Formats: sequence, structure tokens, C-alpha cells
Amino acid sequence: MIVVKIGGSLIESARELVRELRRYASDEEERIIIVPGGGVFADTVRTASDAYGISDEACHWMAVLAMDQYGHYLADGTEVSLITDIRQESIREGLSVLLVYDLLKRFDRGDGGEGSSGGSGIEHTWNATSDTIAGMVASRLGAAFIKATDVDGVLVDGVLVSEIGAEELLAMSETCVDLELPRLLISRSLNCRVVNGGYPDRVVDAIRGGFLGTMIVGG
Repeated sequence: MIVVKIGGSLIESARELVRELRRYASDEEERIIIVPGGGVFADTVRTASDAYGISDEACHWMAVLAMDQYGHYLADGTEVSLITDIRQESIREGLSVLLVYDLLKRFDRGDGGEGSSGGSGIEHTWNATSDTIAGMVASRLGAAFIKATDVDGVLVDGVLVSEIGAEELLAMSETCVDLELPRLLISRSLNCRVVNGGYPDRVVDAIRGGFLGTMIVGG
């Protein structure tokens, strides 16, 4: 099983990527789950928070709802199923887009199914965005984790690196992943492949194991 986080930065070309992933999943009889970013929908929450003084707790859930909005956008016209559960029996063969709001609410109530006790483990601040949520989903599923974004991967001194430890990212002031993702990768011994989703073939290559991008090593 594979989890692909599709960043909001890809909104102009994202549905082309979704269609390519749907074809690949069908041809290879693979199960692929898309976790949407927040993109322009989450940016609206940030703008409203700055203007009206919204708490971190409220912003967290508003931004999670923004991910679901982007999820509906990705599914629109691409013939992809929407799902709200990650229990194995709920995930069909092929490509699905995960709507995360109800899932995270269930996790935080402790009734999200196997392994859900103690909540999602995700802090309710802007430090933990859709990157960390997607990593949590991949970890719970024991799935490969790919982040498709609008850059080629992680840059160190302006140079693309093919591999970097999650611990190294913690020492960097700004990268193409959110602040909490490296900690999650370390705590769950999970790797993340970062790839430019503007080139759908690169995402497919990342699924196959060889790709142009950066492997973030968590364990």
C-alpha cells in the first residue's frame, strides 16, 4: 500500500497527477491513498486567523477541513473514490482520496479503530500540517510514504540532495516539509520520498522505488 500526499502547491496540475496515479493503480492492481494538502483553502484559514485572532485549536480543525475541500477538488472529474476510514477492509484496490476530518476526530476520541488509542499524536498547531497528517496515516497503514510537491526535493545550500536524515532536517530553519514531520518520521521509523509532483512520471517512479527527489530517512 502507498500513501501519496499531494500538496496544495500543485493545484493547477494536481488532477493530471491524480489521473496518472489512477491509471497506475489500476494497471498494477495497487492500493494507493491520496492525502490532500490544504493549499489555498488552508491559506484562507491562516488569513482569517491573522485578521480575527482564531485560536490554534480552532485553526487546526479549520485547516483539516481545508484538506477535505482540496480532497473534493482532487476527486472532481477524476473518477476517484473518496474514503473517510483507513481500516484495511475499507480500502479498495485502486486509487482513493482520503478525507481526514472525521478520521482525525475519531482518533482524538480514541474510537478510530485498531491502534487509535491516545489520539492521533498530532499537535494542534501550524507546526503540524498535512505533511505530518499524511505521515501519520502512512505509519498506521505500514505503507510507503511519498510527498508530491512543487519542488524537486530537499535542498541543502541550494543543492538537491538524494537522501537526508530526518534528524538533519530538525536543524534546518526552513525546508519543503512542515516542522513536525521529521519528528514523526523519527518516532515511527518511517521514510518519506519527496518528489516534484508537477511531473507525474516522477511520482510513479517514486512508487516503483527509483526516482529523482529526496529520501528523508526516519529510522
